[in-house]
Amino acid sequence: MDGLRTVAGQGRWREREAREALAELSRSGKSIAEFARRRGISAQRIYYWKKRIAEAVAPAFVAVPVTSGGLEQVEITAGGVTIRVREDLAPERLTAIVEIMARHGHGC
Repeated sequence: MDGLRTVAGQGRWREREAREALAELSRSGKSIAEFARRRGISAQRIYYWKKRIAEAVAPAFVAVPVTSGGLEQVEITAGGVTIRVREDLAPERLTAIVEIMARHGHGC
């Protein structure tokens, strides 16, 4: 890539130029040392930019608030049967559900 040869002979690279060089390196299949030598640049320059660009795009943890948009659910699994009920279900109704499951062989 003639543009890289021209850029390589000049002082510092800008990020765009470094990305172009790294893309060319990747396509070439050559080692960093061979790639740099053929273009008349320092292998250290390639290592520096490879590290700098990798750090710039490293994934970061981002906290994302989760809202249920409503009431939470309670999940009950017994005997291979799973039921989900809203958390505000009256205790009497939940008791009735559990008793029905127990009578039909799905004891809790």
